[in-house]
Amino acid sequence: MDGKGDGSDAHADATIEVDPTGIRRMLSGWRESRTLLLDMRSDAAFHTRRLAGAVNLPRETMSGRLHELPPRSKPLAVVLDPAPGTCEDVESWYRAQLAWFGADFKGNPWTMRGCIVGHDALFADHAPAAGFPVAQGVVAPMRRGRLWEPSDNVARWLPKVEARMGPSSWGKGGLLLEGAGVGQSGGDGNGDGEGGEGDAGTEQGRPLCIDLGCGAGRDAVYAALRGWRVLALDSDAKGLARCGQLATVHGVRHRVAPVRVDLEKTAPKEVFDAVSRTPWGSLVRGCVDWNAGAGMGKQAAEVGGAGPVRAVVAVRFLQRRLARSLPTLLPTGAAVLWFHFMRGAELTAVGRPNKAKDLLEVGELARAFEAEPGWQIVVDDAVTLPDGRPVSEFVAVRDSAD
Repeated sequence: MDGKGDGSDAHADATIEVDPTGIRRMLSGWRESRTLLLDMRSDAAFHTRRLAGAVNLPRETMSGRLHELPPRSKPLAVVLDPAPGTCEDVESWYRAQLAWFGADFKGNPWTMRGCIVGHDALFADHAPAAGFPVAQGVVAPMRRGRLWEPSDNVARWLPKVEARMGPSSWGKGGLLLEGAGVGQSGGDGNGDGEGGEGDAGTEQGRPLCIDLGCGAGRDAVYAALRGWRVLALDSDAKGLARCGQLATVHGVRHRVAPVRVDLEKTAPKEVFDAVSRTPWGSLVRGCVDWNAGAGMGKQAAEVGGAGPVRAVVAVRFLQRRLARSLPTLLPTGAAVLWFHFMRGAELTAVGRPNKAKDLLEVGELARAFEAEPGWQIVVDDAVTLPDGRPVSEFVAVRDSAD
């Protein structure tokens, strides 16, 4: 653990900075560049004292949570969990923590900006000397911050969809205003869309979004943090479990309902009918399984379903039967945001997806929505990923029923 002292980029084999001067220089660099900061200490240690702006992912919980880290191209600094006094191999203790950031996906590691150990001296001496603020106290889940990012397309277009709903509902930054779109029992109580834990009853009036093929749930949780209720649909149980965990970590589990359903085998109308008749409380109590129609008809006698659906989001997911059905399934005021690989992706160096059934054609979605009265195409374009693959950027809104 010889000192580096220069704060330069490093990967999982980086030297851990131990020299006081080097630590302070590194902290100053992180503060000035607003580098993303991960704290791997325990929850208790983090809430007691931490570098301001740091996000906590405890060392012992890292397995299965790498989707909570930032994109690999974003510089990341790490505060390591100090080795206990009883540890016989301190070097291995720290290397085990750093091993999480090595190449594990297509040989592409995270970009490390440096790492230091979270000893008491870091917060009592080095941070003050470097002008790096130190925070104390328990962090509410909705305010814990995040290193992960939603998909670029969702981050760009969901706020624009919200803006169409009018300033009476969505405030600065797009966060749902207190009482706006919320049932009679009221909002979260702080007026900024990121309040207390809430429950299913107080959430019923919030606008409902369906995330098709939600994966690990980053887009679903992003929308929930902005004030939406989100029905997160996927066929993968592991991904749905991660989605539910991510929602819990950020205090929005009451707004995110993971539902397991194979959209290739389930008719679109069946899905939307089940949404309209299933109470929201039933959906958020656990990971609901609608595969092969299981449980989809058992709520017919109950009232107060989860709908109406105000937005449908699909990111790198394609099911043509569902896409072509949406124009007739959604009510006035609804929006569809669909972002998926287009024809031409198979010609890039990546070469995937490479089958016609998995690629959108130019204008394909627009033709489906233009055939149904009331829909307005907001954007029908393509953006190019850094790896050269084209991705659709399609947004449509239903301003009227005729």
